[in-house]
Amino acid sequence: MLASFAGQSRPVHLQAFRTIYRDTVGAVARDAQGNIAAATSTIASNRGTPNKLPGRVGDSPLIGCGAFADNRSGGVSATGHGEALMKVIMSKTTCDFIARGLDAQHAAEAAVQVLAERVKGLGGVIVVDASGRIGAAHNTLRMAHAYVTGGGDIIARIQCD
Repeated sequence: MLASFAGQSRPVHLQAFRTIYRDTVGAVARDAQGNIAAATSTIASNRGTPNKLPGRVGDSPLIGCGAFADNRSGGVSATGHGEALMKVIMSKTTCDFIARGLDAQHAAEAAVQVLAERVKGLGGVIVVDASGRIGAAHNTLRMAHAYVTGGGDIIARIQCD
């Protein structure tokens, strides 16, 4: 089975998404009434920030860092180096770009640029804006993501830099 992403020319096999990853997952949704929700979850592991203190709270549970949703602008789920995402309030920053007039894709790209320039951070975001447009950007080696259209089609992509 092949899927493509927003008409781009590099289709990917959905088989690639069957690999077992043990890391962060995120979801963003917009319903028919325009309500937007976002969530991010990660597992405790010995990956991530070295020498972190026991009980450290990462970016995933912090509203505005790991996820953020506002019906007026959009919703975002972020992943990456938690400390860097927290410093730039990654998901809220992305929604702020939408509120200033950028669409989902350009807001995603602008937020990743802020992450890289301000704190030399690595990460990525998936985005749905209030109009239902989607976006994704990252400055990591790869980021897999997918979405389902209103018609039920699954659109999948693995971005590699």
